[in-house]
Amino acid sequence: MSTWRYVSRRAFLKGAAAAAGAAAAPYVLPSSALGLAGAVAPSNRVIYGYIGCGNHGAGWNFDQVFRYADAQIIAVCDVDLSHVQNAKKRVDGHYSQHFGKDYQACTMYGDFRELIHRRDLDVVGIATPDHWHVIPAIMAAKAGKDVIGEKPMTLTVAEGRILSDVMKKTGRIFQTASENRSIDSYIRLIELIRGGVVGKLKHIEARLPIGNGSGRVGLDARALAKYQSPQAPPKGLNYEMWVGQAPWMPYIPAQSHGNFRWNLAFSGGVITDWGAHMVDLAQWGHNTEHTGPVEVEGKGDFPPRNAVYNTAPTFVVRYKYADGVTMTVSAGLGDLESAKHHEGPVVGRTPEPGIRFEGDEGWIESHGWRGSLKASRRPMLDAVIDREKVKLYRPSEIVGRAEGKGGEHRNFIDCVKSRQPCYAPAETGHRTITIPHIGNIAMLLGRKLRWNPAAERFVGDPEADTMLSRKQREPWTIANIDSWIRRNS
Repeated sequence: MSTWRYVSRRAFLKGAAAAAGAAAAPYVLPSSALGLAGAVAPSNRVIYGYIGCGNHGAGWNFDQVFRYADAQIIAVCDVDLSHVQNAKKRVDGHYSQHFGKDYQACTMYGDFRELIHRRDLDVVGIATPDHWHVIPAIMAAKAGKDVIGEKPMTLTVAEGRILSDVMKKTGRIFQTASENRSIDSYIRLIELIRGGVVGKLKHIEARLPIGNGSGRVGLDARALAKYQSPQAPPKGLNYEMWVGQAPWMPYIPAQSHGNFRWNLAFSGGVITDWGAHMVDLAQWGHNTEHTGPVEVEGKGDFPPRNAVYNTAPTFVVRYKYADGVTMTVSAGLGDLESAKHHEGPVVGRTPEPGIRFEGDEGWIESHGWRGSLKASRRPMLDAVIDREKVKLYRPSEIVGRAEGKGGEHRNFIDCVKSRQPCYAPAETGHRTITIPHIGNIAMLLGRKLRWNPAAERFVGDPEADTMLSRKQREPWTIANIDSWIRRNS
């Protein structure tokens, strides 16, 4: 429910004009409200409501939106009262400085459905735990809102197909919120690969960090045991809604904020978390953004299924595409020290994330997150690429790899205005995260699987097909979304 009442930008301007005509003294609007003093007129701003206000939502995502004068956050939602209160404080504080006056207009919500029903929102941002990415995104699209949703885009393959189809049917703009495709070094890497600098592509090596890391590993033994034991949810946390579609389980601090990705009920582990970055680059470089591999097999170091963290922290998964290109996605310690310089290819031999493309004429890799480029022959990195021929999507804002910011929101805002697809629309995000999902399935079943990327089903393996979707706990199901939408709102 709302604890603040917000007056929309349109109502504000209408009311201000009426007041100016009725009052004896002239009514003076602040220059920022009119789009003066470097600001953008309210009618030209893309108005956000944000669902999910933890560290990444109210931290990284708010920071990116705040950089743009033609975007504004006016509503925030979280099931944790402390999160939503902190988010409101951040928003109000930022716009108080931006507009040069006290700003208290950001509205708080504890139920995402109430935020989505607001008619003065243009877009909805989603930075919830992974098992809550799709349901509010579908509802927002059906309610007429554009959506920018955090990666990994989905909890299951089936969710992704439904979400992508809804976005196509409704004509809404969707952005998978990863900065990958706005970073200069990654754009250059993909430009070189698709420009043929390594020759005919043969293999892709994608390395992910080791998973199942607890944010509280520094606790002593007694405190750590409590952190990993069932207990009453903290006051202010709507834990029933936090669990959402997942099977009901007692509240355990180690499985909630910051660490939910290490339990299969809520996510797929590091293969879906960091795989959403590195596999996206692989798909982009391979020019397979609307398809996927045809074979998958792998082995993962899974803890017991009833463990607090039960996703695979280390693994090796091997894929093969219809054109013969192979890909390895792995996480592990490796045999090289990360901090030292090494001749030759490094990706896959340290715990650091990275990606390497290997062709019949050489290789190019990026070692580390937003790492610099390295090639089998240094001049390969200076190759001149015919951009008209390659036709790579280049967003309006390209970010330096060391700048510490991303361009995913700038690209989203641009596309909300132009109604053109974003650099990572729903179909692209779905195809990317399908690859880690089927990797998890192959590891859990312990056998090689054949995959039909057109049908999005396994070939001749009904048991594997059952793992493409999950039973959703009532009432938090995709089937209930239509009943939540107020048709007259």
